[in-house]
Amino acid sequence: MDSHRVLDGKRIAMLAMFVALGAVFKISLAVIPNVELLTFWVFVVTIVYGLKLGIIVGVLANFTADLYIGFGPWTPFICLGFGIVAIIVHLYKKAGFRSKRDYLYCGILVTVAFDLFTVITTTCMIMGVPLLAALYMQYGIMPPTFYPFGIVHTVSNAVLFSFLGTRVIDVLERSFTIF
Repeated sequence: MDSHRVLDGKRIAMLAMFVALGAVFKISLAVIPNVELLTFWVFVVTIVYGLKLGIIVGVLANFTADLYIGFGPWTPFICLGFGIVAIIVHLYKKAGFRSKRDYLYCGILVTVAFDLFTVITTTCMIMGVPLLAALYMQYGIMPPTFYPFGIVHTVSNAVLFSFLGTRVIDVLERSFTIF
């Protein structure tokens, strides 16, 4: 048996596991508005295994989760948003993470970029909501929910990135050196 084919099989199995974990991470917190783990998972996979795998995991994990949660006209844009997260993380990694504060800043940056991209593409372009109203809906506190979606999303991701980022990255770097 060709060792290259075995390695390819291992890579496919690892990719499938990373995508499945990402989908489970998204589904597990779907009941809490704008608190999610998939952005963090895309961050970790991109840091450890690179841009290409980060994009693939983000897009496929979101798509797979939406098989369970439900598709909508927003699904392709959310998938692209996770690709953008991977690209920003990759660029941020090139600049270098020097402290836990850099993980916090990266969490804030990717979450705001993701939210802006998805608000503009889904709320404005698909649903026809004016940009300022869409941004206020994302980052303001307004009736009937009085829930600051963007602020909750940004703070929860920043906390995850800064407190768990280095730990999870270290575990993956030591455990899975297949890619």
